Amino acid sequence: MSELRTIIITGANSGLGFEVAKKIALNKAYRIILACRNLEKAELAKKNIIKETQNTNIECIKLDTSSLRSVEEFVLEFEKTNDSLYGLINNAGISGMHQGKSIDGVEIVMATNYLGHWYLTNLLLEKYNIKKIFNITSDMHNPPQGLKWQNVEDIFYSDNSDRTAYPYSKLSNIYFTNELQERLDKENKDTLVNSFNPGMMQTNFAGGPLPKSRIIFVKTMMPDRFGDLDKSSTALSSLVLDDSLNVKAKYFDRSINYIKSSPLSYEIKNQKELWDYTDNFIKEWKKK
Repeated sequence: MSELRTIIITGANSGLGFEVAKKIALNKAYRIILACRNLEKAELAKKNIIKETQNTNIECIKLDTSSLRSVEEFVLEFEKTNDSLYGLINNAGISGMHQGKSIDGVEIVMATNYLGHWYLTNLLLEKYNIKKIFNITSDMHNPPQGLKWQNVEDIFYSDNSDRTAYPYSKLSNIYFTNELQERLDKENKDTLVNSFNPGMMQTNFAGGPLPKSRIIFVKTMMPDRFGDLDKSSTALSSLVLDDSLNVKAKYFDRSINYIKSSPLSYEIKNQKELWDYTDNFIKEWKKK
């Protein structure tokens, strides 16, 4: 197994994660771990990927990023058969239409899209020298109506009645990307951490395919926010496969090209406040 480059993709049974897994798997030097909440769907995705790529090095491990215990169980299972890890794509996520709390008491969108991936990444980095990490974000980190940074505790425990949980979770993924890269650089690690925005796409992400009227509305009113699943998945898989890639803490926008993210995403004070709060949250959770 050690000769293969292993890539973990969370939420890889459908949508962006599935398409990226399939495109990477075309290169037989790569082994893909489909880290998914629903193992039945993951196994079906595995069969489809093997059938289309003839790459049999595809495995499924259960992971629910809304549960910190599930994250720990995933890492323990992964460690049993892996002595190296080349890449991690933190892709799993839910839309802002969801409401409620995670099993750990955190607002469910924030827990699923950000907190679980923060913990997963840091646990894996304790054991593996990961070469590439991509955190999936969204241009909705800068929503049309604007966004103001709040107290992190308020964001963690929001009821999402104002539908800001999704923008906050995706902004948090950018803060996470930048802060993690800074910390790894100080440790002289060669890991490259970047954010990737796939754009709003026709997938099952929001609980079902977007109705035609909604697609027309987005394309007409917000054409700069619409994405194409094939183009975005091709771009992300290309970035993973590109051995010459040497950029870090960048925001890739639906392509192999990076651009500036929102002005708010460069607020260092918020970035460090979020990291410290998250770190302390995990430490307190472990004491329970």
